[in-house]
This record gives sequence, structure tokens and C-alpha cells, in this order.
Amino acid sequence: MRRAIVFFLILCLIALPALPAEDNRLPAIGSGGLIAGQKERAIGQQVLTQLRRSAPLVSDPMLREYFEDTLHRMIPHAPLQDRDITPVIINEPSLNAFAVPGNIIGIHTGLLRTAETEHEFAGVVAHEIAHLSQRHYARRLEQQERSTPLTIAGMLAGLILTAATGSEAGIAAIAGTQALAIDQMLRHSRAHEQEADRLGIEIMARAGYDPAGMPAMFERMLRQARLQGNRPPEYLSTHPLTESRVADTRARVSDFRDRDRYDERLAYHLVRNRVRLHHGEDPEAFISRFREKQAAQTGLDADAARHGLAAALIAADRAGEAIPHLRKLLEDYEGDIFLVAELARALRGDGRAGEAAELLERHLQRHPGNLTLSRTLADTRMELNEPEAAARLYEKLTRDYGGDATLWNDLSEAAGRAGNLIEVHRARGERLLLLGDAEAAARQFRQALERAPANHTRKALLRDRLEEANRQVSANRQR
Repeated sequence: MRRAIVFFLILCLIALPALPAEDNRLPAIGSGGLIAGQKERAIGQQVLTQLRRSAPLVSDPMLREYFEDTLHRMIPHAPLQDRDITPVIINEPSLNAFAVPGNIIGIHTGLLRTAETEHEFAGVVAHEIAHLSQRHYARRLEQQERSTPLTIAGMLAGLILTAATGSEAGIAAIAGTQALAIDQMLRHSRAHEQEADRLGIEIMARAGYDPAGMPAMFERMLRQARLQGNRPPEYLSTHPLTESRVADTRARVSDFRDRDRYDERLAYHLVRNRVRLHHGEDPEAFISRFREKQAAQTGLDADAARHGLAAALIAADRAGEAIPHLRKLLEDYEGDIFLVAELARALRGDGRAGEAAELLERHLQRHPGNLTLSRTLADTRMELNEPEAAARLYEKLTRDYGGDATLWNDLSEAAGRAGNLIEVHRARGERLLLLGDAEAAARQFRQALERAPANHTRKALLRDRLEEANRQVSANRQR
């Protein structure tokens, strides 16, 4: 219960929504606004550090790759000054999404459970991109720092400390003394919500999504809120939704909807099926349900049901039965990366890890560096007791996904099993830096340097990383 309370308060602060303001002047779309970009980035980095330390972040490469692809499709059509977005996925069954100054956009896995189509999911993501484009959060943050002596960063740190010490009194004190500030930060103004709706619909349409997905998702949220009574979806606590707003959004869709039918990708249903199973839906019940759906449906719906059946069979330790279903899907979706990874997972579950590795190697030659294929292959190499090969794959991935603390942890484990202690210390140091423990990171980099011979290829890199860790230690002491 304590963890749930603290995590909820942290998310309330992370959301940073906007109050109805007395000054109704809004900056032009994408303009500089009131908070300097450097300060926004610093806030974003602090929030990321706290999330890595305290939130149940998702490391599933398939889910991350899908979310990144969704962002990459829409971001070119958004009036963002800085298009370098950091995606965050939190393993929580609640329906929620948020954006943070510093270009961070996050979702809860519960969003995928609720959104039944790719376009509904995209509607929520586009809405958050629009909030970020309009800098609603940054302007609200500047107002909050003027109105209270306790800064947003300080409140975050206090909540994290309370979570770490397990103090119920600390939770009560924060919830009491800062109740008004938190309540204010939870509220979006109607004007900002409507603005985000308008811009989000435009972003969706330009990116090729069906803009009707946004009002459809809003209607789904309202129905869920009515069913849940006093416990509506968490998203609605920060994004107030009314029937009139849904009607307004639906009316605006007609201005941007340029065709009657919008195609939907199988990829969305693949990740959605995985999330639903991950959140405890009974695999055996899933198997029965998707057998019926597959028999009754056609086209994409039948294919999505076939994958759901295969994923449930794997989860039920019946991976051998899943393999024919996945091979059939790959006949129709030749070379689909997610299906290849799922087939490899089924082969591993059936005791055929060597065959899974060969499959992944073949497809990596066509898609070098792909996150899903590379990480699945690295995990397979570990299962085959080939830690050196796994470590090489993990190390390559850290070059593009260096902000993933779990990836550094996997590299450390693989390097340890391979007997490469220098790489173990380096990977541990990088992970500790991401978690905000610069002193411990410096010790790891120092130990790596002590073990490295004079001609070691990573000597200069290790010195640079030690200097960075020491710089962060000094900066922390001056705060």
C-alpha cells in the first residue's frame, strides 16, 4: 500500500499539468516559452533518474520499439523545437500517459490494455506530444516554482526519500502540507486540453493515423469511468474529460479525416497481447478465447487472434504448440521482426535455443542493430551459455540505448560470466550513473581502470567516465 501511495504521488508530480491561469496569453506553438531549454533538460534528467530508481520501467524490446516507432511517425508533424524525445514505459496496469519538460513522454502499459486499436493508442500519444509542443508543462512548472518555496525537484526527492525509508509519517506530511500544490499540479485547464486535442488530431492525421481514434479513445475512457464509479482511470485525474469535449473532438475530426478506411498494423496487436498476458490474464482462458476469435474473424483480426493464441501457449509452457501458428503468420507477414522474435521465443521454450539463435542471426543480417532482434538474440546466447557472444550484443546495444539501466545490468552479467571483469565494472558504473549514484559509479570506473593494462583499448574511455562521475559527485555536494 505504501509503495502504491508514493508511486501515485510521484506520477502526480511527473505529470506537471497546467492550472487555469489568470493570464490567458499562450505562447505561439513551439515557441521558447518561459523556461530555458537547459533548465527543462535538467528537470527531465532528474525525473528520469528518479524513475529509473523507483518506477517499474519496462525493458521489453518489442514494446519499446513499437512505442518509439509511434513517436517517430508523429514527431515530424509536431511543432517541437527539440525533436529528440525520450520514451518511458512504466509497468503499471492503470490507464495513464504523461509528458515532462525535457522532452520525455511516458505511458503506462495499462494504456495498451485499454486502447483496442492502434489509432486509439496513437490518439493519447498525440495528445501528449501536443502538450509538449505547446510547452504547457514548462509554463506550469515556472508558475509552481514562483508560488511555493518547495521546488518540483525537491518534492520529487522528498517523495523518493520517503519511499526508500518507508516512513508512513513522511507520506502523511507530504500529502498534508503539499496537498494544495499537488492538487493544483493535477489540473489541466480546459483551454489547454482543447488546444492539445486540436493539435493532436492534426498530428495524427498528418502521420497517417485515423484522427477518429482520439474521440473513440475518450469515449472508451468515459465508459470506463462510469463503470468504475469512484475509481475512474488515473489519466482522467490529470486530463479532465467531459461529454462536450468528446463531442467537440469528434466534430473536429471531419476536418482532417481524408479517407473512409485507415489501415492498422499487426504490430500493435502483438504488443497489446503481450501486455495483457503480462498483467496476469490467465493463459489458459486466453487460449480458449483466441481459438474462438481466430475461427470467427477474418483478415487482421484473425491474425491478431492467432498471435494471441500463440503468445498464450508460450505463457502456458506449451511453446511447441505455438510454433506452427507463428510460422503461418510469418508466411503472410514475411520477415516481420516482431513475429521472428516471437518465433525465437517459442523455439527457446520448446528447448530449441540453437535453432532460435540461427533464426535471429539470419534476420539480423537484414536488419543490423535492430533492438528487438539483438536483445532477443543476446538473451538466447546467454541461455546457450555463450556469454561472450551475448556481451558483444549487449555492448553494441548500449551505444544506441545507453539510457537503459537494465541493458547495462545485462551486460554486466554477461561480462561476468565471460570472465571480463573490466567490462563488469564499466557496465556497473554506467548503470549506477543512470540511477544517480555517482560516488558508487566512480568506484566502479576506478576499479576498471586499476584492472586495465596500459595498452587496454578502453583506458581512455574509462578515464573520461571516471571524470564524469567525479564531476557529478562535486555537483551533488554543492547543492
